[in-house]
Amino acid sequence: MISCHVASHWVMLVGNLKGRYWDFYDSLPNPMHRTSFRENIRLLQEDRSEVLPGDIIDWPIHVIEGLPTQDNNSECGIFVMKYMEASLGRDQVDWKRHSSWPKEMPRIKAEIIAALLQTFQASLLISNGYSV
Repeated sequence: MISCHVASHWVMLVGNLKGRYWDFYDSLPNPMHRTSFRENIRLLQEDRSEVLPGDIIDWPIHVIEGLPTQDNNSECGIFVMKYMEASLGRDQVDWKRHSSWPKEMPRIKAEIIAALLQTFQASLLISNGYSV
C-alpha cells in the first residue's frame, strides 16, 4: 500500500504481487489525480528494486470503482487511512457497507484523535520509565 500526494490530494495505490497489477483508490475521483502515480511507482522501484519482483512500473492499474467518496476538499487523507483499514487482509471489500463514511466523519476524526492521544500518552509513560 502506498499513499501518494498528487495535485494537493491524497490517493492510494495497492500493489498485488501475485497478480502483478496495481489498484488505485481515489476519494475525489478526477482523471488529473492519475497523472503522476506512475512517477510514484518509478520512485518505489528505484528505492526498493532489491525486494520487488521485476519491473513494477509497467503493471496495469485498475481504478477501484464504488468507493465511498468525500463531499469536501479536505478529508482525502482520512479516506486513504480508511481505505487502508478496510482493505487490510481482505481480497474483496464490499464498499457499499462503508458508504456512510462522509456522514460519519466527525466520529471517525474523533477516533483518530483519541488513538493518537493514547499513543502519545503511552510513549510519555514509557519514556518516563513506566510500563504500559
